[in-house]
Amino acid sequence: MQVQMKFERYIATLIIAVLFSMLAFPGKSSVGQTAVSKLPPLLHRDLHDYLVEQEIRQQVRLNILPQLSQSVMAARFLRHGPEGKKRVSITFDDGPFLFTEKYISVLKEYDVDAAFFLIGVQIDKYPDEAKKIAESGYEIGVHSYGHRQLTAMSRSSIENDFEKSLSAVKRITDSEIRFFRPPFGEFNDTVIDIAKKYNLTTVLWCVDPRDWQETDPDVIARHVIDRATNGAIILLHEGRESGIEALPQIIEGLWERGFEIVSLSELLSEEIV
Repeated sequence: MQVQMKFERYIATLIIAVLFSMLAFPGKSSVGQTAVSKLPPLLHRDLHDYLVEQEIRQQVRLNILPQLSQSVMAARFLRHGPEGKKRVSITFDDGPFLFTEKYISVLKEYDVDAAFFLIGVQIDKYPDEAKKIAESGYEIGVHSYGHRQLTAMSRSSIENDFEKSLSAVKRITDSEIRFFRPPFGEFNDTVIDIAKKYNLTTVLWCVDPRDWQETDPDVIARHVIDRATNGAIILLHEGRESGIEALPQIIEGLWERGFEIVSLSELLSEEIV
């Protein structure tokens, strides 16, 4: 109880300090330019709710994941999360790559969660980068072993692909693996059934800036910011410098629209109606 009271006083003091700073130095950074706040839009909310959400995020970082809702567990696949709150989740496909650490650096700078759907052969190729994702506390999902079209493969070949993918992931983390995303977003009943056999929830997306072909970071960011809705699952890809450049704009733009950016498990911990 004393620890909780101290923590609550600390948060209250921090919020007062932030508000005082905003009033005393309105909108200017140290170089005289308009500063963009890197605090999520929570100051108007009840302090108790804020503390509860912070506790959930701390649990996620400690690999104590919130329980997925019954509707999520029962779903064949998902394209978005619950729409009752202004929450979104950022996900990355196709990694890891040599400059995976650049994505991590941006996420850490803004204190934002994300999920990384990794390819098995990429893990084998860049194990150190994959370990950095896990060690940084981000959720890891399965994105197949070789990024082949699973729907064109036999059942035994699909199962072999899942086994190899999970084996690669488990070499770099002991965390629970909950999510699967099929290559190209293509799936059928066989793929879904095999994913469920391995206790994986198939997660697609509803916001796709096609950053794998778009080279302008401003265009990528504007697409995401304009099309985000409550419960949105945002698809980004590793391995593109334009995507790294767009990421800060995406985060700041989503915050300006009042969205919280949460982990995939946190987004999917509430019932989807």
